[in-house]
Amino acid sequence: MTRRVKTPAIIAVALLAALVAAAAFSAASITWRAGERGGQPVGEVLVGSTVVIDLLTAQGPYSPEERAAIVADRLQAAMATAPTAESVEVRAIAGGEGIYIGSQLMVTVSDPEAEAHGTTRSALTGFWRDNLVAALSLPQAPPAEAPSSQPAETAAPAEPTPAAQPASTGEVDWTGAAQKWVPIFSLESEGAYIGAAQIAGPSAQVEKVKGVAELRLNFENLGRIYAYIPTASISVTKLDRVQGVSVWATGDLRLVGF
Repeated sequence: MTRRVKTPAIIAVALLAALVAAAAFSAASITWRAGERGGQPVGEVLVGSTVVIDLLTAQGPYSPEERAAIVADRLQAAMATAPTAESVEVRAIAGGEGIYIGSQLMVTVSDPEAEAHGTTRSALTGFWRDNLVAALSLPQAPPAEAPSSQPAETAAPAEPTPAAQPASTGEVDWTGAAQKWVPIFSLESEGAYIGAAQIAGPSAQVEKVKGVAELRLNFENLGRIYAYIPTASISVTKLDRVQGVSVWATGDLRLVGF
């Protein structure tokens, strides 16, 4: 739940800057935690405050929580190698598919794990890979001047990462991924609010976003609907929506009370 504090505009802007700086710093940390879902244990791997991998099944002697701890340790070690987005690959391995950073296996995705998530193995693998690339803000590798001469992996045959389709009319080019914090603003009957929103998506689309408009609507006196719209301008009267960008986290401060 978002905490709101009435404060003068100048203090609010200063606090907002501190919030964004702290959030950006925490996004670099890789941790894990144990939880529960539907009465069953779950192990979650986090980048900052964002859950990027949630493990629901045991594998061999390892529980979901123990698997999460192992994956977090592997990610921490992999970050020391300065990986790029292209180095995060999906490969076929015994018992399923694996997400690799370079030559190091990060996590295995099995059919039972995918079934526990209610999806297919390939879909879950791709989802986790995209989560890692976006949350870790991995840069794109420079264009290669010649084909790689490195020997093929012997541990398991490589499975090419699904290639991004070229952008066309009405389509978003998902080549690469990025995230950043931008102002979030809203205007409603109770007052005007500003805050911060963390967005993620294709690098080209993320660069266009200047802020996030928050719309809060009452639904037939039964509940409230919160809508978040990444926009290319900061305005509550004219929204220039940027497609292909999602909002991961928000925070706000109350500026004016009505």
